[in-house]
Amino acid sequence: MTNVVKALPRIEEYNNETTERKTHMDKQNKIGLNQLGANLYIEEPLDLTVGVDRSVKPTYPDWFKKLEHPELECSGPAKYNLQAEVYGWFHDDQKNGYTTGKIICKYLQESKAVSTCLNLQDGLAIQAKGIVVFRKLFVDKAVFLWGSVAQNRDGHLYVPYLYDYGVSVGLDWRWLGNYWYSLSPALRFS
Repeated sequence: MTNVVKALPRIEEYNNETTERKTHMDKQNKIGLNQLGANLYIEEPLDLTVGVDRSVKPTYPDWFKKLEHPELECSGPAKYNLQAEVYGWFHDDQKNGYTTGKIICKYLQESKAVSTCLNLQDGLAIQAKGIVVFRKLFVDKAVFLWGSVAQNRDGHLYVPYLYDYGVSVGLDWRWLGNYWYSLSPALRFS
């Protein structure tokens, strides 16, 4: 009997130690996971609202001569939600293959849909939102801003576009003689 009575406190002590050890290990694991960046899996809500000052004209590259649609240069809403009010549009030929920028541009002009396309001002505002927002909405895509088709001094037409540039959102211009595939949508307002 004496051995049993002595053994009970030891089992109790063991249980208390085990509980304390488990609690301590849980705390250490949580600290360790946070230090390893486990909190990266917790997705914080992103601000997808874009504000554009339509009174300020954007700066164009040195080669710029004129816009194809100067009436669209400062047009569009001053504030909008990228996820709810903007979508990626594809020409029918892009959906199952490819087409040229000239064909896309012609279609957008003839159908009057060019007026619903985002422009360079919008692109600069989206670029300013940062790479996290860009990747959330446009992963693996280069998105085109057909509201700002520009002509260079030689008469060639170019359209601005945004793309994932690693740690930032890149902005460049593409000649309309190039091909457009299924990863190159035009951004349009809904």
